[in-house]
Amino acid sequence: MLNKAAKLALVSTSLAPIFLTLWFVELSNAWKSTLPWSDNVVAHWMAGGSYLLAALILSVLCFALVWLAASQHGLERLPVKIKAVKTVDKEIVGFLLVYLLPLINQSQNTISVPVLVFIAVIFFFIVYNSHAYHFNPLLGFFGYHFYEVTIDGDITYVLITRQNITDCKNVSQVVQLTEYMILDANHAK
Repeated sequence: MLNKAAKLALVSTSLAPIFLTLWFVELSNAWKSTLPWSDNVVAHWMAGGSYLLAALILSVLCFALVWLAASQHGLERLPVKIKAVKTVDKEIVGFLLVYLLPLINQSQNTISVPVLVFIAVIFFFIVYNSHAYHFNPLLGFFGYHFYEVTIDGDITYVLITRQNITDCKNVSQVVQLTEYMILDANHAK
């Protein structure tokens, strides 16, 4: 199982879409409709660049965490027998909309950093202390699917995999990322 530092990194990476949205807001605010597209790109290519860089760094970190966890040198592979499967991919959309919605309706040309920090701290605290962090939108972007699975012993986990599960027998080995989240070891990369 991942330690608290890795769990913290996984929660942090779910903030990448917020930084991507902030980058787009900054770029949109700098964009001049009177200039040709190419001139706008040349004049404003750095607008919101720090937000874009933060989104890219968090995206790479997220992908690296999952890749390393499933690699031969990562977490221990555990045999698993799944009894029931239910897709929960739809949860990503709601999760993403809830924390991006306040950023979409920007009535000012500037982003309120104190409000953004306040929202991020509340979001981070709630997600870190709950089991909601497994709906990291970046994982969906990287092609992962989320399933609620029940294994022998009637314990329910969230399974992350790149495959579309149509048969419970398709998943035979997992790595345990957190208390209630497992990663399909054979279809994670």
